[in-house]
Amino acid sequence: MIICKVCGEEINYEVKFCPQCGAAVKSIDDKKHPNKEENNSFSISSDFKKNNQKGKSKKVSHQEKLVRTFSSTKLIYLILFLLMAGGVIIYSSGMFDSQTSITSTQFNDKNNPHAGVDLNNLEQINTYEESLKKNPGDKETLLNLAHLLNDSGLKAKAIERYNDYLKFDPKNADVLVDMGVCYYETGKNDEAISAMEKALKYQPRHQIAHLNLGIVNMTAGNAAKAVGWWKKAVEINPSNEIGKKAEELIKTH
Repeated sequence: MIICKVCGEEINYEVKFCPQCGAAVKSIDDKKHPNKEENNSFSISSDFKKNNQKGKSKKVSHQEKLVRTFSSTKLIYLILFLLMAGGVIIYSSGMFDSQTSITSTQFNDKNNPHAGVDLNNLEQINTYEESLKKNPGDKETLLNLAHLLNDSGLKAKAIERYNDYLKFDPKNADVLVDMGVCYYETGKNDEAISAMEKALKYQPRHQIAHLNLGIVNMTAGNAAKAVGWWKKAVEINPSNEIGKKAEELIKTH
């Protein structure tokens, strides 16, 4: 039951007009749902919040994807940089150098005048040159000069002085081998082989000559000859440093 606002008569919910005064009666639906507009407002507000949250989640998701992509790119570049840096270090260390270092006859000879000479010896070289101008037949000074030029990296000049010395002592196997080293280090493999083989004519068991002939022949592409020379070096003396070096070269070639 509801009360008519005009006459105060009690009337049923279903009646739209008051039977007493004829006034219109408010619908029961309105009574039951007095906050319909508020509910609609609430619904709209909720939808807006949900949509807004969805938009934010989409933005967050997109940002996460960007961060992941950026992180992956940084990781790839970092790996490439480390690989390149490692390659440079390995290359500069000489790991890929194909040329084996050749050995002088002064190997482990602490008493030899040209062993361990400082490379900055221009003044001493000039002193030897001046001395030889006064006394061209001074074989000791001539040999010391040749060795010093060799150690100082002046290979062509050293070859000239070794040849000058060999005019006085043509059968000196050590000098022939040292001159062969200079030829090898200037890229003249044939001349190096010739000089060292000549040394073996005068000193057949010259172990360093055998070792170096193996190295020069390997550089020249004669692998079979190279191994043969190294085997002979090992046969001469397998226990010293030259023999061990020859054995190592056999195993690695």
